[in-house]
Amino acid sequence: MDELTPRERRHLRIKEAILEAARHIINEQGADALSIRAIADRIDYSPAGLYEYFGSKEEIITAVCWQGHERLTQAMTAVDPTLPAHDYLIAIGLAYIQFALHNPDYYRLMFTNPAFVGTPEQVQESGSSFTILLAAIERGLTEGVFQPRPGYATLEMAYTAWAMVHGIAMLRLTYLTHHPIDYDTADPEALRSLVHGLAQV
Repeated sequence: MDELTPRERRHLRIKEAILEAARHIINEQGADALSIRAIADRIDYSPAGLYEYFGSKEEIITAVCWQGHERLTQAMTAVDPTLPAHDYLIAIGLAYIQFALHNPDYYRLMFTNPAFVGTPEQVQESGSSFTILLAAIERGLTEGVFQPRPGYATLEMAYTAWAMVHGIAMLRLTYLTHHPIDYDTADPEALRSLVHGLAQV
């Protein structure tokens, strides 16, 4: 692979600085506070100069969303893959929820930004969070831990798992933010119930 030229390295550094500034603004003030001027001020750059790297604020938001999904998958792939299939599915589900809780505005933007709607191919592309869930389900089926039913096999099971962890994450970030629920107990129990259901014939 050819080495980057100094100009190319500078371009990448500034592009990453733009995205990092956008992430900080989103986490500190929410997505509504994000603007070309706010990003430019954050990195001491001219607003007009940012258009050399991104054509619009929407492009920046989309790039931030993609980075968010990459970081979410990194959090999930950090889970020990040698865990038993049922424990592994629970662990990656909890990693998903914790990512959302530690990156609340970032996470909400990833899944509510109208400019960022994944195609079926993107949703199932290698390395996505859904693909990790899908692979966990496939492993459970292969090992006989999970039981398929007519009309309810790998894809449907992975959808169920995704719906559960995403639902928990969004509820905890919105309506249940201040409710006195023992989440440390409730979240794993919810996922154990999911695993139990997937194991039923």
